[in-house]
Amino acid sequence: MTNHKMTARDVSVYYGQKRAIDNVSIDVDMDNVTAFIGPSGCGKSTFLRTLNRMNDTVASARVEGKIELDGHDIYSPDMDVVQLRARVGMVFQKPNPFPKSIYENVAYGPRIHGLAGAKSDLDQIVEKSLRRAGLWDEVKDRLTDSGTALSGGQQQRLCIARAIAVDPEVILMDEPCSALDPIATAKIEELIHELRGRYAIVIVTHNMQQAARVSQRTAFFHLGTLVEYGDTSAIFTNPREERTKDYITGRYG
Repeated sequence: MTNHKMTARDVSVYYGQKRAIDNVSIDVDMDNVTAFIGPSGCGKSTFLRTLNRMNDTVASARVEGKIELDGHDIYSPDMDVVQLRARVGMVFQKPNPFPKSIYENVAYGPRIHGLAGAKSDLDQIVEKSLRRAGLWDEVKDRLTDSGTALSGGQQQRLCIARAIAVDPEVILMDEPCSALDPIATAKIEELIHELRGRYAIVIVTHNMQQAARVSQRTAFFHLGTLVEYGDTSAIFTNPREERTKDYITGRYG
């Protein structure tokens, strides 16, 4: 019995008349990091964005099919999208800290969601989130400095701290290392290992070595369809589909 946190069934996404995602079904569980791989423009980020209704912000986007979080349809009219995005956090490709202090970046979410009564509660949440994001020791003496003054890798860990400060259940990461150097990337990968099991984690990456390193389940997308989904080791060593094999051996992408 796997511990499914989110399930997607027959999900298609349209931008106007154009179908970007075609009939994708997938489960995301608590125990494994799930990686979405595939060539540029194959729909992996578009699909990721359906999981916290980020596509709602695109006027022409339409989502069909069913996506559930703990058995509740996230597209049902009574789903509070603000609440949903607190439960399903997102870390973007380019680090995007708020132009506020390091402390305020992390405190912002808990404050607007009413998660902290007193200042001391907030202090605790900020410290815990920065510790979990592997950033506390580097910034604890400069919490009043601007988040934008940090290095790229630190900014991305700050964004992860910001995402986990509201106590989410799922964390979506959209190519979180593509703007980072190898050392910062290694730190983020280490962090993903540490966060595994505490949150359901989905990472979109164009870097196959990264998918192989950080995930236990891999989904291969091509031209808007889900070609293959399974254990990461099997997908990389013994893929069932010819298209997966061609992509992994570098024939295209």
